[in-house]
Amino acid sequence: MLPEALRGWESYRDWLEANPEFRGRIVFARTLPQIPPKTVPYQGVFAGVLEALGLKPFAHQKEALKAIEEGKNVVMAYSTAAGKSLAFQVPVLKAALEGGTSLLLFPTKALAHDQLRRLKAMAEALGAKGVYPYDGDTRADLRRKAKQEGLVLLSNPDMLHFGLLPRHGEFASFLSRLRYLVLDELHAYRGVFGTHVALVLFRLLRLARHYGANPQVIAASATIGNAREHAEALTGLSFVELREEVARSEREVLVLLPKPLDAKGERRRSPLLEAAYLARALAEGGLRGIIFTNARKSAELIARYAAHPRVRPYRAGYTAKERRRLEEALKSGEVRVLVSTSALELGVDIGELDAVVLVGYPGSISAFWQRAGRAGRGRRRALVVYIPREDPLDEYFLHRPELLLRTPPEVAVADPKNPVLCPLHLHAAAWEKPLSREEVHPGQAGSPGPFIPCPEALAELREKEGRYYTPKRHPHRDLTLRGLGNTFTLKGPDGEVLGYLDERQAYWEAHPGAIYLHGGESFLVRNIDPERREIWLLPALEDHYTEPRAETDLEVLSGEAMGHGVWVGKVVLRERVVAYVKKRFFTGSILEEVPLELPEISFPTEALWFHPPLVIPFQQIPGGIHALEHTLIGLLPLFVLAERQDIGGISYPSYPRPLPSGGGPTIFIYDGYPGGVGYVRQAARRFPEWVRSALELLKACPCEEGCPRCILSPKCGNGNQYLDKKAALMLAASLTLSLPQRTLH
Repeated sequence: MLPEALRGWESYRDWLEANPEFRGRIVFARTLPQIPPKTVPYQGVFAGVLEALGLKPFAHQKEALKAIEEGKNVVMAYSTAAGKSLAFQVPVLKAALEGGTSLLLFPTKALAHDQLRRLKAMAEALGAKGVYPYDGDTRADLRRKAKQEGLVLLSNPDMLHFGLLPRHGEFASFLSRLRYLVLDELHAYRGVFGTHVALVLFRLLRLARHYGANPQVIAASATIGNAREHAEALTGLSFVELREEVARSEREVLVLLPKPLDAKGERRRSPLLEAAYLARALAEGGLRGIIFTNARKSAELIARYAAHPRVRPYRAGYTAKERRRLEEALKSGEVRVLVSTSALELGVDIGELDAVVLVGYPGSISAFWQRAGRAGRGRRRALVVYIPREDPLDEYFLHRPELLLRTPPEVAVADPKNPVLCPLHLHAAAWEKPLSREEVHPGQAGSPGPFIPCPEALAELREKEGRYYTPKRHPHRDLTLRGLGNTFTLKGPDGEVLGYLDERQAYWEAHPGAIYLHGGESFLVRNIDPERREIWLLPALEDHYTEPRAETDLEVLSGEAMGHGVWVGKVVLRERVVAYVKKRFFTGSILEEVPLELPEISFPTEALWFHPPLVIPFQQIPGGIHALEHTLIGLLPLFVLAERQDIGGISYPSYPRPLPSGGGPTIFIYDGYPGGVGYVRQAARRFPEWVRSALELLKACPCEEGCPRCILSPKCGNGNQYLDKKAALMLAASLTLSLPQRTLH
């Protein structure tokens, strides 16, 4: 059944094909059937709570409740809108009725506050009390009440790190009765953020044991390939994994090819313009939806191009107040379409949506279906439209759209042994409570369980009578769980706070002279103050936007052979934004390049590297290895659950320093975060398939000299200069001949 607004139409496809803007460009269409969940009788220990709430569990919810009843740590990898929340809400409320406590962690404050409304309503129906938020937006008086009266606290890893663990004495009563630890949206805890969260959880569980508690962990995740292993990596505990596919309504999945601009189809209309036309069509057709993009600037540009009062951008970096206002506007119908980054990917309740549009592949099959699942939560048929960008990964799926439906989900990566982050958390743990050697070294007699996994960092602490203390006065301040730390505040023309950027984002997106897009409006960056961590913005009337140019260097510290001629090792990355270019809106034509002098950012990380075979003339090597590097980075998310901005690369025709692998032309791919988080190590294990997919893409792309669908990169620090597609194709073909024959899927 289609929405009322489309009465008379047989399908969403028919409705779109009737619009001249989209006619003839839907290149793939599938209707996914409804898989309705079935309620079942339940007679376990939680039956009383369910009965009092007037609820009957579905079969998969009953399975989860039974496992929790048996005292097991549970991770639910159910599909979107399968009702995962009920499986932790009911045990948490039962514990509260009995005087036990629960801590519920969510990756975002918006998600926590959304869950808070539901839990409070359920608690009120049961006559239970003590449900409180505890995060950076919570008023001081409410925080005091939460400490004194809280039985169920809803928070996030950042507040746990900054607000609860350093003041654990004030939460002694709460921690001593801690029965459940809930980790919602577990798949969001990956990469550098996941690494931080794992170490924060080790510290939390350590303090809970100190106060006599041994909490049971209930985790909920989108469908990822390693839900149990990921939960165990994050907590150091054993888990039972539960999986179930549920679809409350039918979903029409369409692939919309951007409008060709030439006879051969080599040039296409911008996917951002395509999405803007679709946003207008949805809003004018009376439909409600989200358009997902992979970059903040893209979200702003689509909303700007749509030029419709009911189409608004929404993204991280906005203030919490502004995001809540936009969420409520979408619920009420005041706004019909939000153009969002991944900020709305998680399960914030924004009501029943008719449509989800994905502008570009989001980096993983897991994220694709997590975003797609935001529509179709009611009984009406929902629409999912995928618009490929001009990007290697999008081109790959454009020619193989059926893989979107049948490719298994990727594995999530988090590395608690990160050599940069783990010692920082070791200091924080020692500040919270002096460490014993047994808490750091695994497997020793008397070891109490999950341990801080970097015993070598004990040398940084001070030992006294077998206990370890930190010499730091404020170790928690050395840690920022998201980004690279050193947050900059964006200030508008009247001094109002518009949002926040980490240091790397600040230099890339808000350098002096940059056009910063916010709320669909353009601002000119007046100046950036590194000491006060402030960026001042002015209204901008310019008809252009800006892109940075950067120089990157990489120094290898150590190396380990991984097979197939690939090496992985510790490196130091140095990066500096040296200029920016002005580009016209809509056309993207370059108007001017302006030099900059900004501070260098450097940090240790991990990289993989290899030496391509010398099968091309010397003068083609720089362009060939640079082009192959871009293609490999673009395809990496096929093999690792990493977003493109998490990974970087650099190529050297002749690496200027000694390498354990020898010399010659060298391609490096590196983790874009201090210490590395395991992306490149996992990628090195998939090197044969990775290179083969690059060869397939380079062969299939119809362009002659290279295009954004094969070798051009939106992240290239030198603006995609010095690229040679033909040379890259020869290098990939030669590499493939030396690799074992294995298929990708």
